[in-house]
Amino acid sequence: MMDGGLKCAEHGFYLKLCDDFFGMYYSSEGPKLFFNRDKYRLTDSRWDVELVIGRKNNLFIFYWQGEVKISFRFSKNQDSIIQLYRLLQEHVSSKRPS
Repeated sequence: MMDGGLKCAEHGFYLKLCDDFFGMYYSSEGPKLFFNRDKYRLTDSRWDVELVIGRKNNLFIFYWQGEVKISFRFSKNQDSIIQLYRLLQEHVSSKRPS
């Protein structure tokens, strides 16, 4: 299912999920999350993310304007997804009022 860990690029990182590419990069408009050709500006407050921890697999869900845009299961030993989730959570807590 997964092809490895996070791959670093000049201004971000990505990982390959079977035939799909998923990651985050920094642009002049701020950080963006992408899944293949779909891009989501993280400076916009219309997104949310969830990580569901299961007994055998985990589930990553990304919402844009309340609608699920990215959702996939991944194995328990795929730490790169959890690292990306933590980066997204840090971005949320630093940008949204407490």
